[in-house]
Amino acid sequence: EMCIRDRFKAINQNIHKYTLTLEVFDVENMNIKQEPKQIVVEAEAFNINIELKFPQPNDENLLDFGAVRVYEVKEQQFSLKNTGLYKVKYSFSMKKKVFRDCFQIEPSEAELLPGQEKAILIKFSSKTELKLRTNNSTTDIIMDILEGESNQ
Repeated sequence: EMCIRDRFKAINQNIHKYTLTLEVFDVENMNIKQEPKQIVVEAEAFNINIELKFPQPNDENLLDFGAVRVYEVKEQQFSLKNTGLYKVKYSFSMKKKVFRDCFQIEPSEAELLPGQEKAILIKFSSKTELKLRTNNSTTDIIMDILEGESNQ
């Protein structure tokens, strides 16, 4: 028994199909003859395409909550659209505790089928006075896109 590994790395979206021929040779001269076997190797590389749609389009992908009173709940909404070929899973996470305490994201994780669009509601409320500033070098709320899956 022997294990053969084939690595696949694609740069562009494409469907690949190759045929390998496995030939076994009798190196010990035991008169064992085997016919060559064809092995079909298929792989697909695809892009994961998620479109973000904000109520007021902006280059920074920001939602501006403006001034919010302590204990007041302010809501903003945007949408995600799967423009790719396969379903994808996404989830939101927040690095800093202050963001986890003040922001609520609904739904925080879900699946999107190809062509499907989903509204994302973000609620902000703080129990204390605080000032949050936008910093272009870091992201405070992260959207993770988990690998898509084929429906086939």
